[in-house]
Amino acid sequence: MSISADSIMFDLWSASYDRPGLQQTTYRPVHDAILERISGLDPAVVVDLGCGTGQLTRRLVDAFPSATIVGADLSAGMLERALAAETDAGQPLVANYTRANAERLPLAEASADIVVCTESFHWYDDQPAALAGLHRIIRPGGRLLIASVAALTGLGEDALRQTSSLAGRPIRAVPKRKMKRMIEDAGFEVTDQGRILRLGFVPWPVLTEAVRH
Repeated sequence: MSISADSIMFDLWSASYDRPGLQQTTYRPVHDAILERISGLDPAVVVDLGCGTGQLTRRLVDAFPSATIVGADLSAGMLERALAAETDAGQPLVANYTRANAERLPLAEASADIVVCTESFHWYDDQPAALAGLHRIIRPGGRLLIASVAALTGLGEDALRQTSSLAGRPIRAVPKRKMKRMIEDAGFEVTDQGRILRLGFVPWPVLTEAVRH
């Protein structure tokens, strides 16, 4: 499998990703919102796309102890820390981790009941291709939940992408309506969208929920 050099940024980021302050203010509220939305379901396979160091992945294991939980991420550094978080505690591995590009996931067709994607979709170079891949692996009637940084307007999206490109990595913060249209074009029915509130100066992401046709 060919892995983009862009993953180097995330490999470096993995060293500080698990800082308690960052997790509590930035990522924990998003994970809480995801878990609340899928509580009460009985999936056989759940995929945490862009799993990072496995913070949400491990919570998914706790929420669905009888399910197979798959954590997928492009960054080897993130995955190394996800594995270390379990092995350092002397626990057996509770999730299946795989290094993969979101646009080419090594999972069988119609194999997942739920796919969750938190704070990584805005990094994807080809978002429609990623959605097409998700439509392939999610079974009919399965659920997709994407929480992603979202600009308010198309102009804001373009400005953020151009500015972030100067720093070496473009952010594609798709506005709420465009996200809905993209997901529907990929063959899903969007059932709900809303902002997730959190502390600090980090933008509030939009959580989009959808069902695969």
